[in-house]
Amino acid sequence: MSENSKAKVKGEKKSFYSSLDFKKRTAVWGVIFLVPWLFGAIFFFLAPLIKTFYYSICNINIVGTGFSFQYVGLENFKYATGVDPDFNKDLIEALTNVVTNVPIQIFVALFIAILLNAKFKGRGFFRVIFFIPLILSTGITEIDLSEVLNTTEETTSIINIAWITELITNSGIPTSILSVITSAISNIFDVITTSGVQILIFLSGLQGISPSLYEVAKIEGCSGFESFCKITFPMISPMILVCVVYSMADLFAAAEISDTIYKVTFTSGKYGLGASMSVIYFMVSIALIGIVSWIISKGVFYYDN
Repeated sequence: MSENSKAKVKGEKKSFYSSLDFKKRTAVWGVIFLVPWLFGAIFFFLAPLIKTFYYSICNINIVGTGFSFQYVGLENFKYATGVDPDFNKDLIEALTNVVTNVPIQIFVALFIAILLNAKFKGRGFFRVIFFIPLILSTGITEIDLSEVLNTTEETTSIINIAWITELITNSGIPTSILSVITSAISNIFDVITTSGVQILIFLSGLQGISPSLYEVAKIEGCSGFESFCKITFPMISPMILVCVVYSMADLFAAAEISDTIYKVTFTSGKYGLGASMSVIYFMVSIALIGIVSWIISKGVFYYDN
């Protein structure tokens, strides 16, 4: 290359993107991919959320010109938590369902992901099988089997819950733990159906672990359980945090308390009361997810290459 060409190359100014290092480039692309979510959150979530907070402190009536708003302060919140016969019960039921089912869902998803990550023939086929229930549960392909079979008979579980309950009871396990175990067993098919996303997340995390770590552990004489505790579990701890948050949000969204709030708001026409119930449920959900995320984040291990 001639000296003039070299001088020309040296004199050229680099673009803003090319002058950034790898870490800053990654941050730029993170912001780019975050922009669509921010747009949707601001215009399709934040605005309705602010209106819901406003509606919750008002008594709303339908008039000829639209709606009339009368400020009532915290009266709707007091009625929802102190007078309404169903809200507190449904709220406690939703919280109990989340606390008891999320650990089971995470355990099942991680267990299945470890099995599907193993090398065996037909691995891709079995991965598809475990993800199909997630597609079927969207409602697009949902079929009412009672109509197809032209029957009104109730279906029963293929698992003999009574026999398992009797077996566990005779083993001396406390009744409080017994109810959790039997509930988990009876709902195992629902847990597997709603674990498709978590399984994929865990699979991506397991495939990102370097095989050399397991080779070194095997040379050092570590057992399979020790390798899981010292390598697999720490390396996928960020995925565990993601899956816990996702599972909690999914269970909160599917709770029956949403139907209660819908009936109060649109069936009974108590818009202010329904808005206050929505605010309470939203705040409780966010608080619980935040506390659990903060606790789990203390033990999350981030590996830097």
